Amino acid sequence: STANAPAACTLLATGDATTALGVPSLPGKQFMDPTGCVWSNDSAASDSSRRIFLNTHSPVAFHAAGHPAITTIRIEPVAGIGDEAFYQIYPGDASPFIWVRKGTVTFSIRILTRLKPSPFTNDQEKAKEAVLAKAAVARI
Repeated sequence: STANAPAACTLLATGDATTALGVPSLPGKQFMDPTGCVWSNDSAASDSSRRIFLNTHSPVAFHAAGHPAITTIRIEPVAGIGDEAFYQIYPGDASPFIWVRKGTVTFSIRILTRLKPSPFTNDQEKAKEAVLAKAAVARI
């Protein structure tokens, strides 16, 4: 369960989001329930905006994410963030996820921009997600 996890919106500051998105972000807004939060430059967090999604997960979900049944999803370990971290990389130009575990708290972060051309490369998204993940770990 995610019962011991902090509310997702408490894990990043608006300034963290602004730096990552490259545009002024609004404060994080609960997405569905307290396990999800979205930061965006658009109050509606519409598909055409720049967005950061942070979700807390159960340890079971974290383990499953690191062992995907779909063979086209690549897992790339990341050193130095929390107790364990990895990127989930999808085929094509889909945005990667970073998944992080610190103790019993696990979360994922994804930067999403449907803008064409995309403002960021996948490598830039990965680097930005790593910075955000370190900021979130510091708040757990």
